Amino acid sequence: MTGDDDLITLADRLLRGEVQVAQGSSARTTVFLLRLALERELDAYWDRIGLPVLSRNPMRAQLLCLTEYADLATATSARSLWGQLSQACHYHSYELSPASHELRRWHTELNHLVARLRRRQGPDRG
Repeated sequence: MTGDDDLITLADRLLRGEVQVAQGSSARTTVFLLRLALERELDAYWDRIGLPVLSRNPMRAQLLCLTEYADLATATSARSLWGQLSQACHYHSYELSPASHELRRWHTELNHLVARLRRRQGPDRG
């Protein structure tokens, strides 16, 4: 189990109500954990395929590069998920916190994305 897995597990425990945080902040805490887990997973991916220098770039640039170094579906999924999580991380007083079904969907999507990234060994050059 990696540190990323620990973050994903902690997010799951928050969703299940097994871990308590300050009242009213569990949804945002879960979102931050999921986004951080995704970012760390991409760092690990770049290391695994021999391109650790890419992890020094801003996340948007990394997600653009992922299109070249992973299949299109994986890159699209990562870009979409990171964008949704980032939007949810930004607190606006006029917006509701993410609903539990959204949090669970993001958690599930992240688990699928992590599995795809971990199966990949290197860039697609076809």
